[in-house]
Amino acid sequence: MKKTKTGLVPLGILLCVLCLAIFASGLYQPYRLIAAAVALGVSLIVFLISLAVQRHGAKELQRRMDDVFAENNEIATRLVDQVGIPCALIESDGKIAWRNESMEKLFSEPDICLVQPHFDFSAPLVAMPMEYAGNVYQVMNVPIHREKDSHALLFQYWLDRTEAAHYQRLFEEQMPFVALIYIDNYEELSADVQFHRTSVFSEVERLIADMVKRTDGVYRRYENGRYFVVFEAKHLAQLEQERFTLLEQAHAIDTGTNMLVSLSIAVGASDRILRADESARQAMELALGRGGDQAVIKKGGGYVFYGGRRQPEAMQSRVKMRLFSKALRQLFDNTGDVFIAGHSRPDMDCIGAALGVATCARHAGSRAYIVLGEQNTMIEHALDLIRENHAYSGMLISPEQAERIMRPTSVLVVVDTQRVGSLVAPKLLELASRVVVIDHHRRGADHIDNPTLHFLEARASSTSELVTEMLQYFDTNLRPPAFVCGTLLAGITIDTKHFAFNVGSRTFEAAGYLRKNGADTSMVKQMFQDDMESFGDVATTVRSAEVLPGGMALASVGEEIKNAPLIAAKSADELIGIRGIEAAFVLGRDDGDSISVSGRSLGKVNVQLICEKLGGGGHLTMAGAQLKDMELDEAEALVRAAIEQYTQEVIKTV
Repeated sequence: MKKTKTGLVPLGILLCVLCLAIFASGLYQPYRLIAAAVALGVSLIVFLISLAVQRHGAKELQRRMDDVFAENNEIATRLVDQVGIPCALIESDGKIAWRNESMEKLFSEPDICLVQPHFDFSAPLVAMPMEYAGNVYQVMNVPIHREKDSHALLFQYWLDRTEAAHYQRLFEEQMPFVALIYIDNYEELSADVQFHRTSVFSEVERLIADMVKRTDGVYRRYENGRYFVVFEAKHLAQLEQERFTLLEQAHAIDTGTNMLVSLSIAVGASDRILRADESARQAMELALGRGGDQAVIKKGGGYVFYGGRRQPEAMQSRVKMRLFSKALRQLFDNTGDVFIAGHSRPDMDCIGAALGVATCARHAGSRAYIVLGEQNTMIEHALDLIRENHAYSGMLISPEQAERIMRPTSVLVVVDTQRVGSLVAPKLLELASRVVVIDHHRRGADHIDNPTLHFLEARASSTSELVTEMLQYFDTNLRPPAFVCGTLLAGITIDTKHFAFNVGSRTFEAAGYLRKNGADTSMVKQMFQDDMESFGDVATTVRSAEVLPGGMALASVGEEIKNAPLIAAKSADELIGIRGIEAAFVLGRDDGDSISVSGRSLGKVNVQLICEKLGGGGHLTMAGAQLKDMELDEAEALVRAAIEQYTQEVIKTV
């Protein structure tokens, strides 16, 4: 269609300009006025004619467009009605005002809410997936606003994505997942001369071959006691449902020794084989850091854990500790300042380990600082001993002081924790160029990444035990002070419940070394003394405990009681000393908005797995968690649910 010509409008404007020029010219005034009036009149006539022509052209264009739409209206309606895509006009309340034939065949009900229960007329206009009548659809919405009234409609059409979803599902099910399987106690088994090496390897490989056959995968042994497995993604659900029975089957293998075969399984679930392999390696590192004898699946950024309920065998080889001590000595020799930090609300194990590391740093000629945040009555006696010692009195600093004086060349040593969330001063991780981690807890998903040095041994009784061994290999001329040895012995004592739980031969050897170097057992006893008020609060909490099925006790410290987290920990220790109680969980409110959960076990129940469900962690026989922004009864219900879930998982496994 040709556009209407409006060239007269500029001509009219030009004539008006001519009028002004004539009026301002030097002509004789009567002639000038007459000429200007004539020019103005002509200009007005031309301008009016131009407007009339333009309006007439617009009306003609509108008339022709109306004719076009009127002629094609019936055709357009027939096309929309017969198109193969289901379409409908929907009112704000979900009622269908109109639908085409495809929609009528597929969905004939009057209300769209019957197939879309969460239908929202004002929801953002985004594609929504929907399953209906065995097919998968992508629902698209287009708003329609009419000028004649305020009544709005929604034009909705369904795009069939069934075939695309089918191929996507096939792709996801056939993606190759990578699994790594290690005999994680291979060195300990090989050190025993009675170890049936050939028969054990054959039996382990037979079990792995059976598992791989069930999953239509392939495997290869690439090193002693290490296997590489590839299987399709659709079989992972089967392995999870079985809860990786390979772990328990390996325990039944006759090794010829008093040790069981312990396997660690790591699965990398990703959409690319390279990423799956990397995820499997990260999952294996986590599984070994948690003590082994378990399966870890890494899906995206999260982890899923199976097994790990058995207490790991006590460590035997000292080679790793010798190498670590030598590397730490070299690191301390090349630095000026050493900052030692533990977890928030430190206990005796944390303080003892920090003092031991500080002793090593001082012996190497470095300045040592122990970073302490909120303190508690459990470590008051140890802190008094530090302040009374002239050589150690200036070591205790706050996190704020540490952040001010730390330099890029400083070394940060983290003891008795490896979780970023529980560190007393997480910002120090960013300020320090070199980080060392020493811990005996099982590794959690939020562990400190890529430390310069680390010694993580979940089979040790305590971090104080690890640091005591480190003192022996750090330098043959090193003689720790008596109060340092006493604090380390107190740390071992509290984590082993007076040498009753999680104790190996090396634990007693470490205690013997400390006693030989002046550790006073009477001083250790003083560190554990309670006042009358705390003793009464513990007794009240123990008396109020509820014993759940499976011998698990659950109790809460009263809101009016001071130092509730400390009372909770002591109450949990007392509860597992009562006949018939296998594990205990005690809750206590902190000074802030968080609630501390203390878990203790005799070894049959893995309290670490239960506390991990609450966002915490720890060890098989001693663990904890922090629950934020909730009331005490809500936290108790959450802990109760975690205990019940753990109990059900144990029943399924058995």
